[in-house]
Amino acid sequence: MGSRTGVPAKRHDPNYMQLSGDVRKELGLQFKAACTLKQLSIGEGLEEAIEMWLKAQQAASSNKSSKKGDE
Repeated sequence: MGSRTGVPAKRHDPNYMQLSGDVRKELGLQFKAACTLKQLSIGEGLEEAIEMWLKAQQAASSNKSSKKGDE
């Protein structure tokens, strides 16, 4: 019951790792609701959010680097 034949669980897939952390309740509820509306699992939503956050960090880092070159 609940297992899908032929589809390995991400938990046992070496290409995945588990992350955890505490967030404000309001933020967590909004995130869960947004994932539900988009028909995403929490894990899929987290992957999207982390990818966007990392891209923003890279862009901010690139902007700082280019400004140093202008000085």
